[in-house]
Amino acid sequence: MEALDPSSPTNNHTLRRGVATSQPPVQPAAAMDSPLLLQLPTIAIASLLLLLLVPRLLRCLLSGSRRRLPPGPRGWPVLGNLPHLGPKPHQTLSAMARTYGPLFHLRLGYVDVVVAASPEMASLFLKTHDANFCNRPPNTGAWYMAYGYQDLVWAPYGPLWRMLRKICTHHLFSPKALDDSAAVRREELAELAGSLAASAGQVVELGEPLTVCTANILTRAMLGRRMFVAAGGAKGYEEARQFKEMTIELNTLAGVFMVGDFVPALRWMNSRGETVARMRKVAQRYDEFLDRVIEKHLASEQHHDHDMLRVLVGLKGDTAAGEGAQLTDTVIKALLLVLLYYSTAC
Repeated sequence: MEALDPSSPTNNHTLRRGVATSQPPVQPAAAMDSPLLLQLPTIAIASLLLLLLVPRLLRCLLSGSRRRLPPGPRGWPVLGNLPHLGPKPHQTLSAMARTYGPLFHLRLGYVDVVVAASPEMASLFLKTHDANFCNRPPNTGAWYMAYGYQDLVWAPYGPLWRMLRKICTHHLFSPKALDDSAAVRREELAELAGSLAASAGQVVELGEPLTVCTANILTRAMLGRRMFVAAGGAKGYEEARQFKEMTIELNTLAGVFMVGDFVPALRWMNSRGETVARMRKVAQRYDEFLDRVIEKHLASEQHHDHDMLRVLVGLKGDTAAGEGAQLTDTVIKALLLVLLYYSTAC
């Protein structure tokens, strides 16, 4: 019998109770796991497809028989009609209206959209059935840059939205408020006419002077003072420069496509990347800017009893005047932000 060397690394024999036995050579771990490793990408893709498609399938099975939607183009899986919009969505929607009529349906990811493409259809949505269509779908930009849906534009229909609409209707856009601000409008229009007359014989871009005029009418009604100046003004305001920068940044970020807004299963992707960090930064800048404006206004020796900010501060904490909602500092800043932004965003 051949002598066995147990210490030999190349020996495939083992000694068990003095008996020589033979074992097959041990295969490397990588060689045994290679089939599983090759299947991992397939498993990952299949899991992702299930994650995306199963909720949609269940929703269709549970509610498909009860939903009656207008006609529209057939969408892609998961993405729906998002690829159909193209680089100029307004032109695409106009072409679709010629094909499917003034009322048609699109599916943007998992979000169902009904497009009203005529004045008559728009009137049905905005006047006849406005309470059914006044809510907006979740939006990442509005969540980070509009105080978490606490402004007049993004707040869901309810006590808070009704309170903000009531405040704007009674204290900013009512006939009495318009009569009170008539002198302000005349002064700002005279300022605009004077600045244009001073540029006689020159080519003038009317966009900025008109925006400044409109914004100053609104800020004087809201804050009791002018806050913006046109380019080349005799005296510039730091607030005007900062607000212009923030408005440009907000306009840019508001148009960024966020996949999680249309495919809920991928919402976790919204919190990654540079875009959300920029949204947080511009929201913080807006908040600090409004804090300074409010503090400076309330500390001013000039009392403007009819400006909107003092009215809002007087209503703070008064639930009786708020349709059951409470007016807080955050809600005041959110309302000021949306009014200031939409008066200058054009």
